[in-house]
Amino acid sequence: MYETHFGLQTKPFAVTPDPKFLFTGRGHREALAALLYGVKQRRGFICMVGEIGTGKTTLLRALLERLDVWVRTVLITHTTLDREGLLHMILHDLEVPHAGLTRVEMIQTLHQLVLDEQQSGLPPPLLIIDEAQNLDDAVLEEIRLLTNLEIGDTKLLQVILSGQPELQHKLRRPTLRQLGQRIAVRVALEPLDRNETSAYVKHRLRVAGAKDLNVFKRSALRAVWGHTAGVPRLINILCEQALVNAFGAGQRAVSEALVEEAARDLDLERPRQARAPR
Repeated sequence: MYETHFGLQTKPFAVTPDPKFLFTGRGHREALAALLYGVKQRRGFICMVGEIGTGKTTLLRALLERLDVWVRTVLITHTTLDREGLLHMILHDLEVPHAGLTRVEMIQTLHQLVLDEQQSGLPPPLLIIDEAQNLDDAVLEEIRLLTNLEIGDTKLLQVILSGQPELQHKLRRPTLRQLGQRIAVRVALEPLDRNETSAYVKHRLRVAGAKDLNVFKRSALRAVWGHTAGVPRLINILCEQALVNAFGAGQRAVSEALVEEAARDLDLERPRQARAPR
């Protein structure tokens, strides 16, 4: 709608996770490096936490694109599963016949698969669970038991648990302390600071094909940070609305007033606290 007006090839602030728009600010760059390290070094359990909208799903997709070796991957986003449902989904994604198998038989089938792949010189399968804070304790314990199979120091199944901060609190429960002690790599995603927010907006404009990266005036970028506290998803939503409003008003640049108007349209109040630049 407004792409031609601003000289863009595509919409820069879509909220769907897209690795090509990944902003490699310090926090996300360090998080991605930690994920890559954990997978390549076969550390077993990796845990990533971050508030809603901080870019966890985008980071996971970027991880899969940057693995320089083929890894059989299972990505689970439906986290209201019971233990049997979890096993069914894992075997289904690994394309392993499992119809009619009991829970014990499914576990035995999975263990045999990872053993066969290890003996063939293949890397261990990678199980990624998004929104893992919603998993029942019994399912989390089942995941721990699935990773018991190892040869020496070699893990035969790797797991990334990704979720909101509630996941970290859940893993501190006494009933899940064995799982918590298995976490070898911990990643925490934080919102962007003020300078990073400005760089993030310009980065997405650049990826979208903008030749003029000053579509948002400085005062507008300050207002964006003030209303979003640096949460990428909120930045995308607010900037998208601000571009729509600017297009509707026939403006070639987004002013602070247009950002404030967009924030009112979205009923987006200024957070009580926002982080200062690092």
